[in-house]
Parts: sequence; C-alpha cells; structure tokens
Amino acid sequence: MTTSICQQLMDRCRATAPRFVGQWDKSRLLFGPQWEAEISENIGRVFGAEPSSAWDELLDGYAEFCTDALRAQVFFEKTGRYPADNYAVVNQTCYQSPDYMLRRYLPGQYASHMVWPHHYRLLRGFCDTVLPTVSADTRTFYEIGVGCGMYSQRTLAALPGVRGVGYDISDYALQFTHRVVLAHGLADRYQIRNQDIISNPIAEKADFVISQEVLEHLEDPQAFIHGLFSAVRPGGWAYITAAITAAHTDHIYLYHSADEVRAQIETAGFDVRDAQIECNYPDKPVEFRPTVAAFLARKT
Repeated sequence: MTTSICQQLMDRCRATAPRFVGQWDKSRLLFGPQWEAEISENIGRVFGAEPSSAWDELLDGYAEFCTDALRAQVFFEKTGRYPADNYAVVNQTCYQSPDYMLRRYLPGQYASHMVWPHHYRLLRGFCDTVLPTVSADTRTFYEIGVGCGMYSQRTLAALPGVRGVGYDISDYALQFTHRVVLAHGLADRYQIRNQDIISNPIAEKADFVISQEVLEHLEDPQAFIHGLFSAVRPGGWAYITAAITAAHTDHIYLYHSADEVRAQIETAGFDVRDAQIECNYPDKPVEFRPTVAAFLARKT
C-alpha cells in the first residue's frame, strides 16, 4: 500500500523539525483517517504529491510559525499584553515583508489550519455547519483578510455556483491565496484585490462575508467590523472569528473572552445566529488559554 502524503510529511517533519511533529501525531489520533486524507489531499495539491523543496517550505514555515507563537505567548503570559501594539509597524515588518510572509507566516498558517486541533475543529465547523446554512442565500462572497486562502478555497469547493473575491492588504497573502485556489481548479470563480476596506469601503454588497482571525491584528477591530457590515447585503451572512488570549508576532488587540468579540459584532448591527469556541492547551488557566471564537451572523 502506498504511504500517504500525510505520513510522508510527518516522517519528514520528525527528521527535520522533531520538536513540532507532536501536534501532527496528536491530531491524527484525535481525528483519524478523515484528517489524514484531508491533509494528503490539500497539501498534495498545493505543495506537491512527492517530497520536494516545496514540502520543506511547508514544514520549515510551520516550525517558524509555531516558534513565533510560542515566543509571543510566553511574553503575553509574563506581561499580560501582546508584544505588538502598532499596526503601522506590524504592517511594514510582517505583511509587507516577503521573508516573513512567504518563509514562515503563510505556509505555517496553512498547515496550522489542519494540524492544530482547535483550528481544525473550527475549519470542520465552517465546512460542516456554516456553509450548508448559508448556501441557499449565497451567490457571491468576500473573504476579507484572506491569509493563506484556506477558507476561500473551502467555500468555492462547497458551493459550486458561487463566485468570490479575496481582499487583503498584503500582496503576498493574495498571491498565496491565488496559488491555493488555482491548485484546486477554482481560480475561474475567484478574484483577488489589494484593498483596505476601512479607508476604501467595498461598494458592491456580497451575500456572504468571511473574516477569519483578522480582528486581533488591528488596533480598532470595531471599525473593521463596521466595514464588514457595510460589505454585506441586507439579509446576507457574515462569518467572523477572532483569537482570544492567543499571542503571535502580529497580534495587537487583546480579547479576554468570546463575549467581547460577540459584543463588537452586535454593536456593528449584526444578529448573531450561532457560535463555535475552540481552545488549545485546555489545561492552561483560562486567562492564558489560546482560544478562537467564531460567530455566524446575519444582517437583518
């Protein structure tokens, strides 16, 4: 029987970055064959089906991404604040840096969506619950702050008649996202645009807006959520997530609870219809427990 791409990746990670393979082992035990097949399918398409330098790109990026998160979390737990507090500086040193974005952040984030258990549970909740809920009402969608493009790709794959636009302020994120949707044969229904939706609001309204872990990267997430509200049509849907007490190099706004995120979404005018809250390291005190809160909301 041919060894799966997932198993080969894990073996390579065990050889080159053994400190970081433990989470792969944990997730395979938690999620079983479906998880292994999903890893093999998605990473095989984007990074190739055979061992190569592209696999090293993924694994090295994942190791760097995890290292950044661990260092930032230690700082947060010592000081009670995130290392960064200035969006202009973060934008320049992170989102406009090809070394940061292409060598560590984007491949690392891509892997984390499937390898980190709380990220994978969130992704499965989006695919299994959110997309079926919004499907009948959705012909167009925007992902605002595309990151690595994982959620755009899953939306395009699940909703065959839908067209989407990915917005970001980093050309590197947009290029990586295009690479992902192209690898899945979905690029004909998707556009990418470099646009700051706060300074340059989106004129045409979409049926569905996705914003996946963007809020914590901003100094004023409330203004951004108002921008999301403006971008969706009346009766349309929004899927908005945020990291809570979860530090990273480029995280600025510190949420202490999911209720704080929900309150900002409702302040913008959305009606929250469902929520999913996932955490990593559940043994940690709640005030230091990396958590992601996801809200499905409607513009009534």
